[in-house]
Amino acid sequence: MCGRFTLAADEQQLVEAFDIPTLTFDFQPSYNVAPGQSTVVVAADGAGRRAGQLKWGFVPGWLDQPGSGFINARSESVADKPSFREAFARRRCLVPADGFYEWRRDGDAKVPHWFHPSSASPVAFGGIWESWSRPDQEPKHTFAILTTAANEDVRGVHDRMPLVISPRAFSVWLDRNAQAAEVQSLLRSAPDGTFDVHPVTDRVNRPSENDVGLTEPTKLPVVRPSGT
Repeated sequence: MCGRFTLAADEQQLVEAFDIPTLTFDFQPSYNVAPGQSTVVVAADGAGRRAGQLKWGFVPGWLDQPGSGFINARSESVADKPSFREAFARRRCLVPADGFYEWRRDGDAKVPHWFHPSSASPVAFGGIWESWSRPDQEPKHTFAILTTAANEDVRGVHDRMPLVISPRAFSVWLDRNAQAAEVQSLLRSAPDGTFDVHPVTDRVNRPSENDVGLTEPTKLPVVRPSGT
């Protein structure tokens, strides 16, 4: 799964990397984007690509009550799951990021690791978005990140990773009229070597923590055999 990620790139980097107009909202970089928080999402319509802020936690439009939503959708089943299939067909999006966190179990400890692009440039996670509304409640605009099997970069820590969409595939991913076979061909693990990784502080476990220190390397904990 993908449960936390980072987006600390500046606005100009995002404009250039995603070929979007200047942002029309106040963009705040984050070293600890957590479920329930809003972040930058790139989608497309008849006027071209545009960026907005959506809440992380996909809420299907047919639900009577929104709840907290789904943060992830498995790429292997997203086209068939009732909760996701319409959004996957018609409302795909790109989720800009410059890293993500995963946790590896070492004895009794779960050690957070930060995976960040080897290129040092922002990447795009493949996502889906949805709008939920009821006459007597505030509308909710939400998204989920697709996941796929881990590549060699991630496999030593976790068996899943975010789906990464390469820049040359942005147009296909965002095109609601793209052929299903074209879109399905993008549902694969990122090439090995896409990400570097190092262990980080467990402060990242707390969504309220948000500073560059969360991404700095830390030493792995000493794991002692039980009974010693």
